[in-house]
Amino acid sequence: MSHDADEVKDRIRRIIRDRRSGLDKSVLDSCARDISQDLKDYITQDLGFDLSTIRLASYMPASGELSSLPLCHEILEQGGTVMMPQVNGKHLVFRKVSGFEAGYVKGHFGISEPGDEYPSADISSADVVIVPGIAYNDEGIRLGQGGGYYDRVWEYLGGDSPDRKTVLIGICYDFQMVSSIPVNEKDMVVDVLFEVEA
Repeated sequence: MSHDADEVKDRIRRIIRDRRSGLDKSVLDSCARDISQDLKDYITQDLGFDLSTIRLASYMPASGELSSLPLCHEILEQGGTVMMPQVNGKHLVFRKVSGFEAGYVKGHFGISEPGDEYPSADISSADVVIVPGIAYNDEGIRLGQGGGYYDRVWEYLGGDSPDRKTVLIGICYDFQMVSSIPVNEKDMVVDVLFEVEA
């Protein structure tokens, strides 16, 4: 990828991070509830999963990121499985969790992540993965933080292969939608994208 493309990506990241960091708690909470309801409706009605049996992977929000934790709480209450990532070198290890505070530690980049006491889980067993992102375009192409962690998850799950079973869902605030993102063949494309007005 060219130096110019990297500069464009870095500029998009700076703009979005600044905008996210300016959101107040009431907006964050309201958006989390709204996006979680949209996700629940899609997962149960369109995909046909039951919250009591679904295996869902998500992420711990940081620095104003859009949160799906209300949905994750409900899945745990219903008896379903929730997996959260833990950074391990250049890869993510997903852990089957029973909550979102006890047993968590500040991990890489200052993001809360499950500690080693939570059992590891193969991400390929997930029915749905909710993917964080800095920005998306209308085609579902994702711009991440720049470390390639979720691009490697996408590749591990089969990338754009029609045989991939896991559904990848992107979630974002309306201001995270951009008209164009410089891409390469290793950049993740989500299957479905939900946005919420912030």
